[in-house]
Amino acid sequence: MNFIADTGFIVARWSKDKLRRDWAARRWEKAALPVLTSAANLQEAGWLLGNHEIILRMVVDGDLHPILDFEKESHRLHELAAQYQPRMDMADAAIVRLSEMYPHHTVLTVDREDFTIYRRNQTQALPCDFGPKMKS
Repeated sequence: MNFIADTGFIVARWSKDKLRRDWAARRWEKAALPVLTSAANLQEAGWLLGNHEIILRMVVDGDLHPILDFEKESHRLHELAAQYQPRMDMADAAIVRLSEMYPHHTVLTVDREDFTIYRRNQTQALPCDFGPKMKS
């Protein structure tokens, strides 16, 4: 299956929540590698995990491919950020833009709150697999 990895999905691979970790593992097993993402999502995931080496290892190993060219896509990323300000950060804008560019890919994310609101191409809901909610 063709996927786009949001930060939360990347981080879920090492989650302390077994349901979320198992969800991520099952998606990795089904994925046509590499899974697409952006440099902003890799940076955010490394920061959240407190471990950038493991994130870069996933790129080196061919599990993740940071494909989005921020210079080339800067105008569209800015449009998205302006449209959804202050909710949308650069990593979210990158995922929405990747979904516009790769419409047959499913976005893997745990961010149900934001990604049910965002639209690609102005009106289309993003195809998302949200995974399980965290236990309280």
